[in-house]
Amino acid sequence: MFRAAPGAYTESVSAPSLLDSISLDPDPVIEAYKAGIDRTLLRENLRLTPAERVEKMLAALRLAEAVRDSRRRAAP
Repeated sequence: MFRAAPGAYTESVSAPSLLDSISLDPDPVIEAYKAGIDRTLLRENLRLTPAERVEKMLAALRLAEAVRDSRRRAAP
Protein backbone atom coordinates (compact mmCIF):
# COMPACT_ATOMS: atom_id res chain seq x y z
CA MET A 1 0.00 0.00 0.00
CA PHE A 2 1.32 3.44 -0.95
CA ARG A 3 1.51 5.98 1.84
CA ALA A 4 2.43 9.58 1.23
CA ALA A 5 4.74 11.28 3.65
CA PRO A 6 2.88 13.19 6.38
CA GLY A 7 2.03 16.66 5.14
CA ALA A 8 2.96 15.82 1.52
CA TYR A 9 -0.42 16.85 0.16
CA THR A 10 -0.78 20.02 2.18
CA GLU A 11 2.76 21.07 1.30
CA SER A 12 2.14 20.64 -2.43
CA VAL A 13 -1.11 22.65 -2.41
CA SER A 14 -0.86 26.21 -1.27
CA ALA A 15 -4.24 27.38 -0.05
CA PRO A 16 -3.76 31.11 -0.72
CA SER A 17 -3.13 30.52 -4.43
CA LEU A 18 -6.33 28.44 -4.69
CA LEU A 19 -8.40 31.02 -2.84
CA ASP A 20 -7.00 33.92 -4.87
CA SER A 21 -8.71 32.57 -7.99
CA ILE A 22 -12.16 32.44 -6.34
CA SER A 23 -14.32 35.54 -6.72
CA LEU A 24 -17.07 36.22 -4.21
CA ASP A 25 -18.65 38.85 -6.47
CA PRO A 26 -22.18 37.94 -7.61
CA ASP A 27 -22.26 36.27 -11.02
CA PRO A 28 -25.07 37.75 -13.16
CA VAL A 29 -25.90 34.37 -14.73
CA ILE A 30 -26.23 32.67 -11.34
CA GLU A 31 -28.27 35.58 -10.00
CA ALA A 32 -30.67 35.27 -12.98
CA TYR A 33 -31.20 31.56 -12.26
CA LYS A 34 -31.67 32.15 -8.52
CA ALA A 35 -34.62 34.47 -9.21
CA GLY A 36 -36.76 31.50 -10.31
CA ILE A 37 -35.82 29.10 -7.52
CA ASP A 38 -37.80 28.67 -4.32
CA ARG A 39 -34.95 28.31 -1.86
CA THR A 40 -37.33 27.62 1.03
CA LEU A 41 -37.94 24.15 -0.43
CA LEU A 42 -34.20 23.56 -0.70
CA ARG A 43 -33.68 24.60 2.90
CA GLU A 44 -36.57 22.41 4.04
CA ASN A 45 -35.05 19.41 2.27
CA LEU A 46 -31.58 20.09 3.68
CA ARG A 47 -33.00 20.03 7.22
CA LEU A 48 -33.94 16.38 6.69
CA THR A 49 -31.54 13.57 7.46
CA PRO A 50 -30.27 11.54 4.49
CA ALA A 51 -32.58 8.70 5.53
CA GLU A 52 -35.58 11.06 5.61
CA ARG A 53 -34.65 12.36 2.14
CA VAL A 54 -34.54 8.80 0.81
CA GLU A 55 -37.94 8.07 2.36
CA LYS A 56 -39.35 11.23 0.76
CA MET A 57 -37.92 10.19 -2.61
CA LEU A 58 -39.36 6.68 -2.27
CA ALA A 59 -42.78 8.12 -1.41
CA ALA A 60 -42.65 10.25 -4.57
CA LEU A 61 -41.62 7.19 -6.58
CA ARG A 62 -44.54 5.17 -5.15
CA LEU A 63 -46.92 8.00 -6.08
CA ALA A 64 -45.55 8.12 -9.64
CA GLU A 65 -45.92 4.35 -9.96
CA ALA A 66 -49.51 4.50 -8.66
CA VAL A 67 -50.39 7.20 -11.19
CA ARG A 68 -48.77 5.19 -13.99
CA ASP A 69 -50.65 2.04 -12.94
CA SER A 70 -53.97 3.87 -12.73
CA ARG A 71 -53.46 5.24 -16.26
CA ARG A 72 -52.77 1.71 -17.52
CA ARG A 73 -55.95 0.39 -15.88
CA ALA A 74 -58.03 3.27 -17.27
CA ALA A 75 -56.75 2.85 -20.86
CA PRO A 76 -59.32 1.23 -23.20
